[in-house]
Amino acid sequence: MARFLKGINGAYSGKVGSVIGSHWRNVDYVRSLSKITNKKASPEQIAQRAKFAMGVAFLSPIKDLLNLGYSDKLQGKATGYNKALQFLLNNGITGTYPTLDISYADVLISKGSLSQLMGVTWTETAPRSVTVSWEARLNRFNAFFDDSVVLLMYNREKNFFSILESASRADETLTFTLPESYAGNRLEGWIFTGHREGVKTSPSVHLGTIVIS
Repeated sequence: MARFLKGINGAYSGKVGSVIGSHWRNVDYVRSLSKITNKKASPEQIAQRAKFAMGVAFLSPIKDLLNLGYSDKLQGKATGYNKALQFLLNNGITGTYPTLDISYADVLISKGSLSQLMGVTWTETAPRSVTVSWEARLNRFNAFFDDSVVLLMYNREKNFFSILESASRADETLTFTLPESYAGNRLEGWIFTGHREGVKTSPSVHLGTIVIS
C-alpha cells in the first residue's frame, strides 16, 4: 500500500488496471489487487473468522457508544469500536468452534483515566423497576461530582441494546422502569463515566446478569 499526494486532477478512487485507489480518514492510498487463491481455509482460519463475525455482530449496534467510551485522549488514534472489538476477540469470546459464546463479564465498553464507579450494584426493586447504586468517592483529580454516568443494557433474549445517560457520579443512584415485554428476559449491564468536557472516560464495570420478573 502506498500513500500519494493529489495532482492537479485530484486523487482517484476505484480500480485502474492492477491497482485500486482508496480514501480513508482524509488520506489517499493506492494498493494492489488481492491475489485470488483456491487454497482452502485451515480449521484455525475458519474458527478465527467465526470469532470475528460474532464480535462484529455483537458490537456493531453500539459503535457510536464505543467511540465515546474509548474517546479518552490517552487511548490513541484507533477508533473506540476497533479497540473494543480487538479486546473482545482477545478476551471475551469463549469456547471452541463451532461452539462459541460471549463472556459478558469480559466485554469492555470504555477505557480511560477517570475513576471507575465503586461498589456498583443493580437490583429489581419491583416488577420491571430496576435501581442501580454506586459510591461516588469524589476527588479533584479523576472523580468529579458532575461526571456523566452512562448505563448500557443488553437484552439477551431480544438481542437488543439500550442506553441511559440520566445520572451523574454524585447522584449515587439511578432508577428506571422497563417495558412489559422485558418480563422473563435476561439483561447484561455495563456502566462507565464521562468527563463534562468530553476528554476523559472511565473503564467500564460489568454489572452482571439480572432476570426481569
